[in-house]
Amino acid sequence: MTLIDDRAPVTPRRLAVARGLLARLARAVLDAALPPLCGLCRAPVDQPGLCATCWSGLGFVTGPVCDCCGVPLPVDPGGPAICGGCAAHPPAFSTARAPLIYDGASKRLVLALKHGDAGHLAPLLAGLMAPVASGLGPVDMVVPVPLHWRRRLRRRDNQAALIARDLAARLGCRHQPGMLRRRRATPIQGNKGRAARARNVSGAMAVPASADIRARLSGARVLLVDDVMTTGATADACARALLRAGAASVVVVAAARVPAPGDGIRHMADPTALAV
Repeated sequence: MTLIDDRAPVTPRRLAVARGLLARLARAVLDAALPPLCGLCRAPVDQPGLCATCWSGLGFVTGPVCDCCGVPLPVDPGGPAICGGCAAHPPAFSTARAPLIYDGASKRLVLALKHGDAGHLAPLLAGLMAPVASGLGPVDMVVPVPLHWRRRLRRRDNQAALIARDLAARLGCRHQPGMLRRRRATPIQGNKGRAARARNVSGAMAVPASADIRARLSGARVLLVDDVMTTGATADACARALLRAGAASVVVVAAARVPAPGDGIRHMADPTALAV
């Protein structure tokens, strides 16, 4: 049995499929030969993922959140409300949510995937995100936030795309990583404030000028996937590019959400008035 039919032309897609099969085979051999270890502390575990101690250290979003961007709110508003940031600058996406608070073990988990070459953690995060994503309503495709090619070379993979691929399989949707590209290498957002983050990514995202891509995107309900959401500036820039190219709507799911810096809360007289 061969991974690539010698009679068929070798295309980049066929090579990618072969590499994926070989990677899964190698992982299966390693799992059989070596006991699985916790993705964070490297303690032995019964199955790939996290040990009980690291799992218990994860911070989950359980309290009230902004009805628009999903940021945890400091107090329970007692009804529908949006944060001050969304009230002042409504984002292009309809709704955003995340299962984890970006703090403690949750932060270590995301950083291990993002900078620690721990791609095996992507399915774990996708599993946590799937119920949250399902709550955002039906979608036609799953699109990851893109990386500029230079940064992707340094990281080896687009971690958002790793999560999005597994998440799409769980949701039964198409994974469409080619729908967005980052047309310039934006500086790392780092400790930038809300306004600086928005300026940094303004106009940086684009949908390729391909008739096929535009046709698939036309009228589509898009689930945008990212690893961490801070102010929502990157998700907003991506959503604007997708909507300009013909998408019907964009909802966002991130693995983790940075708590609000204290933007205040605006109560909503009409819970359906999430005009973006």
